[in-house]
Amino acid sequence: MEKNTFDVIIMGAGLSGIGTACHLQKNCKDKSYVILENRPSMGGTWDLFRYPGIRSDSDMFTLGYNFKPWKHKESIAGGGVILDYIKETAAENKIDKNIRFNSKIIRADWNTETNTWTVTCHDNVTKKEIKYHAKYVISCLGYYNYDHAHQPKFKEEKKFKGEILHPQFWPENYDYSGKEVVVIGSGATAVTLVPSMADKAKHVTMLQRSPTYIASIPNRSLLPQKLLKNLPYLCVHSL
Repeated sequence: MEKNTFDVIIMGAGLSGIGTACHLQKNCKDKSYVILENRPSMGGTWDLFRYPGIRSDSDMFTLGYNFKPWKHKESIAGGGVILDYIKETAAENKIDKNIRFNSKIIRADWNTETNTWTVTCHDNVTKKEIKYHAKYVISCLGYYNYDHAHQPKFKEEKKFKGEILHPQFWPENYDYSGKEVVVIGSGATAVTLVPSMADKAKHVTMLQRSPTYIASIPNRSLLPQKLLKNLPYLCVHSL
């Protein structure tokens, strides 16, 4: 087999990319593959997003891998715990050696005559272009634009004397102590940010377009904990 030629190219080394590689290794043992990842580390969303309180908005019994049971008590988990879960899965299945980090995908071309894909990448370290060839391409890129997040322009925002931050580009060790904060939006990110910032900020206001309601519920799923007293992890996880 020629260099950089594989049976399968997996785009992205996040939760989906690592899971896809695990299933591929298990069910198609004779197939070769490579994972192309733009960033210098795996984890995707859970490695990129570092804003206060970052966590899942779905229970991990649903979001996790069916072959690796979620063993933490918290069903709605923090970003750091999820990242550890992904890295642990990759290490256990020796996925790491098949990842090409710092590989920014520029284009993908299909050749009808050879029935193969050619994926061209820009190496963020060497600044050179590298081409990969495969029969199949699986996209696990998610729906975020890691370089250019959606950020509406506000009229005369340049006159605003405060700071405008986007959670996707949260500054490391940013100190918001004593600040008056307005969080625009009421989705999962906003619901996570507001209570997490309330302990240090002077005041936090959520600005939303449509009225919503929030209910306080336990962060632990009681049913799995009860079932685990008599059943193995894999059995409970599949339920």
